[in-house]
Amino acid sequence: MTAEKIPSEKSSRRRLFLLVLAVAVFSVWLITVTFQLLLVDIAHTFQIPVGTASFVAAVGSIAGIVAGLLMAILSVRLNHKLLLLTGLTCTIAAGVVCFFAPSFDFVLISNIGVGSGISIVTAMSYSLIGEYWPIEKRGRAIGVIVASTSLAYVIGAPLVGILDNIGSWRSVMILLAVPFALGSLILAFIIIPKTSNQKLQVEKEPFFAGCKNAFSNRSATAILFVTMFSMAEGSISFYAVSFFRQHFAIGVNLGSIVIVTGSILGSVGGVVAGLLVNRAGRKPMGTIACLTAALITLTFTYIPIFSVSWFFCSLRFFFSTMAFTAGGSLVIEQLPKYRSTMMSLNSTFMNLGMLLASVTAGIAIDLYGYQSMALILGSFGVIGAIIWLSLVKDTTKPSNKALT
Repeated sequence: MTAEKIPSEKSSRRRLFLLVLAVAVFSVWLITVTFQLLLVDIAHTFQIPVGTASFVAAVGSIAGIVAGLLMAILSVRLNHKLLLLTGLTCTIAAGVVCFFAPSFDFVLISNIGVGSGISIVTAMSYSLIGEYWPIEKRGRAIGVIVASTSLAYVIGAPLVGILDNIGSWRSVMILLAVPFALGSLILAFIIIPKTSNQKLQVEKEPFFAGCKNAFSNRSATAILFVTMFSMAEGSISFYAVSFFRQHFAIGVNLGSIVIVTGSILGSVGGVVAGLLVNRAGRKPMGTIACLTAALITLTFTYIPIFSVSWFFCSLRFFFSTMAFTAGGSLVIEQLPKYRSTMMSLNSTFMNLGMLLASVTAGIAIDLYGYQSMALILGSFGVIGAIIWLSLVKDTTKPSNKALT
């Protein structure tokens, strides 16, 4: 099965394939949703400060960086379906370890599986889209994948709250996160094709050829740094609810509505971008969306009226996911021969962005407050937009293909 053959298949088969990939991405993010919403409960269970409990994010990011680098090397040799199944298995193992964790050290260890699972599944989902979807349909497919991440918050947040009220955060792990990941594993095993054309294309190339070609190409390297800075800016969503709760004294219930509202708009943004990316152009859409999201991050914490500040914060989710959809569509086309390597490196740089944000934002909040933190993260987004505009080439355009 190749990208040229996929249009000849029934549309229902194509939709089912994409649905399986979307569910896989959705499932690996559910544990992250659980940690974000129930971090206080986890800290209480092990009698540690919440700040100490938040180290799970750093462990997950570091694991994601390592996993992404490994996938950048291994994905040109190993079957993409096998690697996707491996990522889902990491998520299942992480959920089981969390459920039985006798101490917080085991929770930290489990986040190695969380970060690895997100990195591997995201990279391989993009790689499979690049391998089996024709170029004119890849933007829409990537938009669905990006939207599925937001849907993990839209659907997952209420379910986490219900299960936590019934049992505890451990119940959420074993009754929500693990079953979804296990179901995704079974669906992926049945539906996703076994063959890998990418493997056949590069099997005679040097082992590190993909990484070498990626970092020797200015546009390819630039879009990876765009991913890093955009992800760092996008991390404002992790701190936004805490800002609203402390600055406007809102309750937990309203705080959860803030998350769900933004995530719904994020899902819509991913789908809309997927529909418009071919018409509007990947680079123009991505640059404008990235810059708009960054400008909102720079300003919404200074708005003195809660409803207005909340509106712009939610709107930022829409533009942010548009930028990620356009960015993913550009990354996947930079080096077609080494597409899986590029997508694995993209996952690595996503985790680098989250790690950069977690360190700088944490320091800024403790020393100067939320507004200074937003200025720093918003500035990362502006840097990303500048790199996007000045250094990234849209290789899907004939004029750019002639230059590469």
